Amino acid sequence: MYRQTLPCGPWPHGLRSAQALRGFSLLEALVVLALLGVLMAIAVPSMSDLRQQHRLQARAEAFLSSLVLARSEALRRQQRVTMCASATPDAFSCDLEGHWQQGWLVFVDTNNSARRDLGEALIERQDGMPVGMKMTVTNTVKSYFSYGAEGRSESLSGAFMAGTWRFCSANLTHGWQVVSNAVGRPKMEKISTKDCH
Repeated sequence: MYRQTLPCGPWPHGLRSAQALRGFSLLEALVVLALLGVLMAIAVPSMSDLRQQHRLQARAEAFLSSLVLARSEALRRQQRVTMCASATPDAFSCDLEGHWQQGWLVFVDTNNSARRDLGEALIERQDGMPVGMKMTVTNTVKSYFSYGAEGRSESLSGAFMAGTWRFCSANLTHGWQVVSNAVGRPKMEKISTKDCH
């Protein structure tokens, strides 16, 4: 009868591997799970803030894009194109009170009234701000912002327009603002929460 005997000295490689693969004890697994739970509790609020920051930045970028679109369409069509606050989140008419928070429209302002009338072509409509985020605007552009045929921002009287729209959230450390200068060129800037008013 054949019998295998193990040599004295260090264990053979196969036996060491079997011991190494025995796994965790229940206590070790519970400790690891508890540590993971603590780390997740620390990470989740910061991930939530990061997601909200990205959403806020996306709305500011969408507004900047709408201004650029309105300007380029005014140049292309050689007629006034206007952006206005939307009357309601799903409306296709302008809000004369200037509640930009509800969303905004870009349209061909054929009769130079700064409000979308029947038959005026709608170029773009953007949804309102998500819950917990706010958008404020300077009084000079309370309800509309227009570009003339030469791509310059201009009021109904023909005077230049300039404006600032701020995008903020109370629980974030900074927000964004979109600024359009006297010739109508818009840009986006990061601002501190204390400037969000």
